[in-house]
Amino acid sequence: MNKMIKNALIYIGISFLIFGVVSVFSVPKALIIGEVTYHTFAKTVKIIIAVFIIIGLINAWVKPKQLSKFMGKEAGWKNLLLIAVIPLFIGGSLFTMFPLMEALRKKGASIASILVFITAWGGKAPLLPLEIEFLGIHFAILRIFLIIPMALIVGILGEYILEKWGYD
Repeated sequence: MNKMIKNALIYIGISFLIFGVVSVFSVPKALIIGEVTYHTFAKTVKIIIAVFIIIGLINAWVKPKQLSKFMGKEAGWKNLLLIAVIPLFIGGSLFTMFPLMEALRKKGASIASILVFITAWGGKAPLLPLEIEFLGIHFAILRIFLIIPMALIVGILGEYILEKWGYD
């Protein structure tokens, strides 16, 4: 935790330094940076608060044994397939997914389940209309249908490799 706080403070410090340099050379651009930063921070804070609440609920309500049955090593192919489909319909950002996956991992989710979830989450079906508009329907459908088997391959192969490397 201390390392994370230290890194955050370093990034914040560097950001303020860059903002200060930009302010010296161009006040209008500094104002734009300030406005964008404010709006992004306001959106991010809401997401982070929601994630903390979800993680708290998982920690309070979900027993490791329950989660292990659904996302653990003994979960089986059917559950991995389900884990590959569910994230396609979930929005959110990296601010939500990685802390959520960490909480699930601590509760007993297998490496394969986490890798399958994160890989499939990149598919994001709610963005399909936009994808179809820009890249075409055939592209979008093919990508969605390839995401699921690819997520399964990444999960199973990734777990095998990480276990060989001694990751726990």
